[in-house]
Amino acid sequence: KEMAIEYMDSRDIFPEIVRKYEITMSDKQKYVMVFPFRDENGELQFIKYRNLKYDKDQGGSKEWCEKNCKPILFGMNHCSGFSRLVITEGQIDSLSCVQAGIENAVSVPTGKNGFTWIPYCWDWVNRFQKIVVFGDCENGYITLAEELTRRWPMKVSVVRVEDYRGCKDANELLQKEGPEAVRFAVENAEPQNLNCIKPMAKVERVDIMQMEKMSTGLVSLDRVLDGGFRFGQLAILTGKRGDGKSTIASMWGCEALNQN
Repeated sequence: KEMAIEYMDSRDIFPEIVRKYEITMSDKQKYVMVFPFRDENGELQFIKYRNLKYDKDQGGSKEWCEKNCKPILFGMNHCSGFSRLVITEGQIDSLSCVQAGIENAVSVPTGKNGFTWIPYCWDWVNRFQKIVVFGDCENGYITLAEELTRRWPMKVSVVRVEDYRGCKDANELLQKEGPEAVRFAVENAEPQNLNCIKPMAKVERVDIMQMEKMSTGLVSLDRVLDGGFRFGQLAILTGKRGDGKSTIASMWGCEALNQN
């Protein structure tokens, strides 16, 4: 509809993209834009609404979703190939990437804190070789980055803060700096590593015989373990059902308390 095209044009999104992604206006509510979410097979699964006349002083909601729908990523049906997937926070941001000539750009359905889409899109996302997170830049923090890095370690790269050029998101970058800046930001995204993973080169060598340890309370087992359980060590207790795993583990818990 014309109002949708005019609004998206004000955000530097061309009419052909608006039509391709079926962005329209609500028949029931004036000034409410409609974003249809179709899955990889083209089936409509989710609908999101955006109030173009939203005023926080007057209350109400800026965005909301149709009830009883399956949350998925916006733009899945327009993705092809599985080399790189770009994930943004907002629908207009993913369309800004498309406007800049970036393939396989999608956005999450319910904002930076909503990850209900992951179980429904898990297998599909796993097919991609690389994931680039282009979330909102909030005081040097990139939304979505931490959670998606945790979910897909070794696959995720994140747009560098400096490549936002002082902008909040992909659409603002598109409007202020042009499509080249958006493409540059995606191409120069940096791989992310989990903070809990340390490169082997930085792991200090230790003499395990000198490590502090706790007696198991069983003389013969202490002898096998060279004195007992060492602090920082992971011990896995296995056995058949009913063999007493829980009982002996509880005993070791008591031993830990007794040995302070």
